[in-house]
Amino acid sequence: MAQTKKLLILTTGGTIVGNVASKGSDDPRHTDQDELAAILKPTSATLSGMWGVSFELSTYQIADVDSSDITPQHWTELADRILAEYDHYDGFIVTHGTNTMGYTCAALSFALDNLNKPVVVTGSQIPYGEMASDAQMNLENALRVALYPYDGGIRGVVCVFGSHIITGTRVKKETEFDLDAFTSFSRGELGRIGRIVAMQPENLLKHHSYLPRTGVDTALLAADLAVESSFATRILSFTEFPGLSLELFQSVLKHAVEEQSEPLQGLVFRAFGAGDVSTNLHPCFEYLRDHEIPVVVTTQAPRGNANFRVNVPGETLAKENLAIPAHDMSIESITTKLSWLLAKATPYSNMKAAMFEDRHGEIYVSPDRR
Repeated sequence: MAQTKKLLILTTGGTIVGNVASKGSDDPRHTDQDELAAILKPTSATLSGMWGVSFELSTYQIADVDSSDITPQHWTELADRILAEYDHYDGFIVTHGTNTMGYTCAALSFALDNLNKPVVVTGSQIPYGEMASDAQMNLENALRVALYPYDGGIRGVVCVFGSHIITGTRVKKETEFDLDAFTSFSRGELGRIGRIVAMQPENLLKHHSYLPRTGVDTALLAADLAVESSFATRILSFTEFPGLSLELFQSVLKHAVEEQSEPLQGLVFRAFGAGDVSTNLHPCFEYLRDHEIPVVVTTQAPRGNANFRVNVPGETLAKENLAIPAHDMSIESITTKLSWLLAKATPYSNMKAAMFEDRHGEIYVSPDRR
């Protein structure tokens, strides 16, 4: 007799339900949450025969927005709803727009620290019901991952999109066109999914190893789930370009720090090379250091590593404690992790160590072998 699993689909809107440009249509098609659940019902017989598992689906709408309009409040609502329903379901599927899916995956990874159940995030490039839509395939694949019966099952936050299964802190959208829109940023590939589910056992084992935190087992019950779902929003993000005006940058920072009722709390800065901020801008970083505002510096190189070890501008940042190098973290993980740590009131003196702590596979700090 097939084992029955109960799953909750949490919907946030996005392309998968039809939140796209109307292209001149007065009545663009919109798929509601119950219709999403109905798409998956025919899969039950297949999984029952193949894996000996059946499922019951419920749905809950968190939001109905384009994912460009997703905010940290939505991350909080998602995490808190999972906590509220944790004892009633064996797993969760989150449907989401693709534009900010990587941010939401990372945010949920930090907010839900010791999951013992799967939280599978998916969406589509083409709305359900349109020609060549990938919505049904991605939903079915998310369901397969949520119910995966081997290797002890899959737990924690993962993204399932196209042919990829990715750990939550390494999710990055690479194209607005291809159906395989997401790939793992750096080290986060857990497996591939097509006709079969082909997991990478070593990567899955590592993914699971982060879930029992020090002194805290994975949560069988909601009462044991470690949830910290608040995120600070007083963060700025800048991208450097050659000739960025020191005076303009200074004026923006001064206004944000000294002239706001709720002042700036943190800065993410996309620099050159290995985290090499132009020395012309270093006075701005001295100003932020003196005001104890943490700055995390990453690189504009898509596969780069901001380590402050290669060139003099980055080395100076390290020697003078002007910024925190992001190493191989994605911009999605950097931003959500900094936001999450600030909401926890992490002291400035501890922020570097906290950003360097590898909580869910988001960062690898390589040893300096020079």
